[in-house]
Amino acid sequence: MQRKRIDSPSPRRTWMRATLALAAAAAIGAAHAQPKPAVVRLADQPGAEVDYAAVWVGEMLGYFDQEGIKIDRRTYPNGPAALLDFPSGNLDAVMAGLAPIMQFAAGGGQFVMVASLTKGNAPLVGRKQFKSYKDLDGRKVGTPGLGTIHDAVLFHVEKTQGIKFQRVPGKITDIAVMLDRGEVDAFIGWEPASAAAIAKAKDSHYVAQLPPIPNAESLELVFQPKIAKENPDLVVRFLRAKDNIAELVAKKMNDPSAKAVNRMALDSVMITDPRLDMPSTRLILKTISEQGKIKPELVADVDGWLGKYLDYSFLEKAEKSIK
Repeated sequence: MQRKRIDSPSPRRTWMRATLALAAAAAIGAAHAQPKPAVVRLADQPGAEVDYAAVWVGEMLGYFDQEGIKIDRRTYPNGPAALLDFPSGNLDAVMAGLAPIMQFAAGGGQFVMVASLTKGNAPLVGRKQFKSYKDLDGRKVGTPGLGTIHDAVLFHVEKTQGIKFQRVPGKITDIAVMLDRGEVDAFIGWEPASAAAIAKAKDSHYVAQLPPIPNAESLELVFQPKIAKENPDLVVRFLRAKDNIAELVAKKMNDPSAKAVNRMALDSVMITDPRLDMPSTRLILKTISEQGKIKPELVADVDGWLGKYLDYSFLEKAEKSIK
């Protein structure tokens, strides 16, 4: 039987679809009745409010409250750390990068992937003397973790541009300090932590605000298989909030002064398409295979492997309900 490809049907979705998709994916209640109060223990990472804006905007607008959902936010240093805790049952859902999620799958981890959260999301911040990745050949480049999507981007750049970085692992929240101290010449990370670093670190800027991979798939939302199986019905509500994202995310950060930072950070991410960009997904997964992080046979048929975990039925039900 020939496998169906799972390419994205369109390059972009509206903010309505993105907010709708994430609210739908998180819903754990009856579809046509008053939902039972439920707590969703949701993992994210520090300084990632812009990347996960669709979730946090929905929460602040009372979108999840309407469905009887309370988000119990649990913050981990990076995606791999959250996924390590996923099998323990301490989490209901995880927001993390495509690369660590599929490395988790390669190690036998079980989950249901319900939506794409963010594309792009790998800004390279460095000293103003550096204007490109090529300028950083042989230089120290910070990374938030060797198992992250960001490390995969660095490897892709090294391979395609014939250069080599000195990787320096570090906390995403320490970018500005690392730059100021000269511990690194640049740092690849996520938003709004990267934009905040530029605001704090002397003589710094975006060396490259978007990764050199078109529509680079970045962050996904995955749920425990038990939840996906036992609570399949979805109810969604919608309120268009795109114009207020920066202000609302600043409130989520408990830092009203961060509004300007968030406006800058939003240019590093694409948060309007709830379906995976398959060309970049195939490239990223083959890249981490070349890094030795997953077995080559797993990426011989990326669509088939990913299809074991990716389930758009929740998203499709949500879209039908809004129509």
